[in-house]
Amino acid sequence: MVRNASGGPIAISERNPHYFAYRGKEILLITSAEHYGALINKAFDYGRYFKALHEYGLNYTRIYPGTLVEEQGMFMEGNVLAPGLALTTPWARSDVPGYVGGGNKFDLSRWDGEYFARLEDFLQRAADLGIVVEICLFNGQSPRPWKFSPLHCDANIQNVGQCPVEDFQTLRDKPLVEQQLRYVEKMIEATNRFDNVIYEFIDEPTIYKTQSRLACLWIDAMIDKAIETEQRLPKKHLLAQQLEYGVNYADDDRIAIVTTQYVEGTCRQVGGTPALDNIYHFDKPVEDNETAFLPMWYVCDKVAASRLEAWEFMVGGGAAFNQLNGYFTVDNPTGDDATNQKILSGLRNLRTFLEGLPFAAMARDRRTVKNVSVPAKINGISEPGQHYAFYIHHSFPNIGDFYCTYYTPGFGAYKPAIEIDIPEGAYDLKWVRPETLEVLREETIDGGRTTIESPEYPLDMAFVITRKGQ
Repeated sequence: MVRNASGGPIAISERNPHYFAYRGKEILLITSAEHYGALINKAFDYGRYFKALHEYGLNYTRIYPGTLVEEQGMFMEGNVLAPGLALTTPWARSDVPGYVGGGNKFDLSRWDGEYFARLEDFLQRAADLGIVVEICLFNGQSPRPWKFSPLHCDANIQNVGQCPVEDFQTLRDKPLVEQQLRYVEKMIEATNRFDNVIYEFIDEPTIYKTQSRLACLWIDAMIDKAIETEQRLPKKHLLAQQLEYGVNYADDDRIAIVTTQYVEGTCRQVGGTPALDNIYHFDKPVEDNETAFLPMWYVCDKVAASRLEAWEFMVGGGAAFNQLNGYFTVDNPTGDDATNQKILSGLRNLRTFLEGLPFAAMARDRRTVKNVSVPAKINGISEPGQHYAFYIHHSFPNIGDFYCTYYTPGFGAYKPAIEIDIPEGAYDLKWVRPETLEVLREETIDGGRTTIESPEYPLDMAFVITRKGQ
């Protein structure tokens, strides 16, 4: 596993394996990002998109580089991952018409120089603003987008990719696997010089009927190809793989980062605090790198539900959070919308809150809070005896067929008594409104087993406990 606290590619902190280090210091990756098509959609102005993220203090984005392409109108109008005629991929177009998305089919024997020039510019502009790019090389295919992939037999002149959709991420179709391995090698060669890159292998590998055992054998082959490729290149980057039921690389030394999705388990995916509960002890950064799709899949207060997802996960010990945000479109690359402005500002507040703590010295804490007087979810991190930070809210998961958000049907008047157990001594206690970072009350408490009482709040609250003199 790569560990590096100064210089070079983003790495794992030497002080705390649950966090990243980049440009000489520990960092948190927090964002609300477009639907992964910013690179492959030539109509999308990623320069303006990056500037918008940077203005809100967001430092992370994620891309699908070309193996998954969605049909226009899928999920929403303006879906950036559905470029239509604006599609660019690693593979050059042939002179044979008939690609289902418009234009000529792809020639898998030739790389597209224009695409790779765009890729270099994309990564450089992100780097200039301190934005880390997670390159998700593959996504599990499902029937509707599969025919739009350049690796589908009807989309390329080599007729590669004749397998059923569920076998895209297995070793069964040997000509397809050869092209996939070649693609992994090319993408890593083309991006190795950049420090602001993380390689993720496949998102949702068993989303559509693919057996876990077969998917894992295929993932192993892709990981081995990536490692083999980087061994002969100057820079070594972090490798990531998503956690699913039946697909778990948390104990694999080749994989440095465990990625998760959503706030609970849904459609074989394990995300949010359940993922932290189950794999935090493997001492790797854990990401929540996809939420339900804003704004369509949120059934109540979008701003509040978004805040709950991010604060719970990151204050609970997460290393990175990426909200899937449909407000960013070709026509609106800055995501300019009144609701979205509140959502992005809320994520900036989260980063400010956590960076105001010595978070690199802190780890997930499930022992300090002993009891809460009302039903609640509470998560936190601590440096025992020195610093504690907790986030509490009163909502519950709204689980749909393929996604999960928090349901916030209304707001109450909460004022819970929270029983805690901390070492003896004198401590400062600060209550913070997450929505605005307003400090509602400050007080001094004694250590030991004690009960603290919150100021009244409508939905969620954060509190920080610091030993006197720290």
